[in-house]
Amino acid sequence: MQAGKKTEWRLVSAASGAVAALVTRRVLLVGWARFAPGDPPDDPEDPRTSLHQALTWAVATGVGLGVARLLAVRGAAKVWEAAAHEPPPEL
Repeated sequence: MQAGKKTEWRLVSAASGAVAALVTRRVLLVGWARFAPGDPPDDPEDPRTSLHQALTWAVATGVGLGVARLLAVRGAAKVWEAAAHEPPPEL
């Protein structure tokens, strides 16, 4: 039975992380449009993209997605614990 719970938890945590990533990307795009000139770089690795824009976008997406995933998985763990009356299984 523990294997089934691990699989369920993997699905729940992956789904919550995916939803968080989609929402975060949208928030980052809106924030970029409000505070930076032009669109975010399509390809930050392209040498024609300014280093400032590439670094700003890389840091914003890295930090934003990392924090969003952390918060989403922690929230999913709290919901899991409330529903199952036990912490999520360790992976």
